[in-house]
Amino acid sequence: MDVREARLRSNPRFRLVPFDRLPGTEIERFKSLSEDPDFFGILAPPGDSVLPVKSVSRDAALLFLQLREPACLPHLLQGLFGAGAGDRVRQLILDGVFEIELDGQFVSGAAALAQLGDRESNVPTSTVTRLSEDAIAYAAALELLSVQEVATRLYLFNAVPSTPALQRRFADDDRLCAYLFESGSVAHRLRSRWRMETLGESWLAWGRMSAAREPGYKLYVSPTLEHLPRIFEAAVDTFGKVGCTYFKMGRGAFGVLRPDKLVAYFRGLDTLLEAAGLIQIACAGAVAQGVPFTAPIDAQGLMSWGMDPPRFEQVFAWQQVQSWRQWLTGRIASYTLAAREAGTDVHSFVRNRIQLDGVDPSTWNPDLAIWRGPTGTEQEVP
Repeated sequence: MDVREARLRSNPRFRLVPFDRLPGTEIERFKSLSEDPDFFGILAPPGDSVLPVKSVSRDAALLFLQLREPACLPHLLQGLFGAGAGDRVRQLILDGVFEIELDGQFVSGAAALAQLGDRESNVPTSTVTRLSEDAIAYAAALELLSVQEVATRLYLFNAVPSTPALQRRFADDDRLCAYLFESGSVAHRLRSRWRMETLGESWLAWGRMSAAREPGYKLYVSPTLEHLPRIFEAAVDTFGKVGCTYFKMGRGAFGVLRPDKLVAYFRGLDTLLEAAGLIQIACAGAVAQGVPFTAPIDAQGLMSWGMDPPRFEQVFAWQQVQSWRQWLTGRIASYTLAAREAGTDVHSFVRNRIQLDGVDPSTWNPDLAIWRGPTGTEQEVP
């Protein structure tokens, strides 16, 4: 159905709060948002909702106020959202911000999906996409956990359990490097071309001596532990030949057992895919572990890719920058709990809602037309 032609109303359980009327502590928290001349305030969901607070522009606030009384406003919607008005309104209905009149009743959120129509997607055909489906099924079965706890479980899905022996084996960076540098030439290439650093307790990282890390496209290389040294050597050799600016390796037993154990950064997708092809040729027969919620490059799941979320979606002065998988798993956790509370099929709701975020749920590819530039009139804030 065309939601632009339907009667809509603002969900009375949401509160629209202008910036100037926020409590003192909240004003400080959202201060950086006020630097945007189009910023109006926040839209607070009901206290029992799993959905996050949203910042809203002046136009979005006007629409919310206009729809306090049910109305059909196709021209206003078109003026605010342009060609993407249908998807934008559908998103706001599924998020519970607006309610749509169907058969004389106003419904919203996950409960409205059946009436809005399920958008079919392709059946998963790769290891990574099947892992992602399994992760969502796992999240749907979790009970009595918060959104953040579910998001963490999704993020860690498909990590291999550790053992005391493996913890001793990779107890420090020297032991990890001894395992990775089976070939002495690997250590030499790293010393001559790359600058090593540690990132907290989680990562060992190498950057080009003549270039700083640039966020953008990420290549995930995910072999099983037994195949890691051979893959690491091939990857280091490849990264030196192509335009890789930065790569990192998980530290300790947890680091080598996590699915996203080796991550490399590139300025462009073409260069990333070139690197993946070279690694594939050098490592034929290697066994993959697979990284859920990434876009697969090969059917086995040895390599996949993602990209940093757009700045309009993630970064304010007080916000922690999120990675591709953190951005995805946070949303999927929220959508999973919302669907379960509404008694709606979780897979169907997650698939439909994440597609409106600009991610193809059958391949986990981001829509580059959306992700390369700022769009939208409101965003989530913690």
